[in-house]
Amino acid sequence: MTDEMLALANENKRKAGADKRRIFERGNRAYSACLTISVDVIISNCVINLSADKDRVLREAFRVLKPGGRLAVFRRP
Repeated sequence: MTDEMLALANENKRKAGADKRRIFERGNRAYSACLTISVDVIISNCVINLSADKDRVLREAFRVLKPGGRLAVFRRP
């Protein structure tokens, strides 16, 4: 996620009136900053493919997901 993408996501969140619990995070997916919280939804633009350790990335994603949480991975055609 670029700085511009992050700024746009936060601006759209503000315009939509979304509450402050909605967080957009940029970082290393193999080790998330979400150490003590859990999340409802993870959305990836398929950068998982760039990781040398895809299993670790997915384990980390499922570690922070709440029970019943969703993981969505999109790829560009």
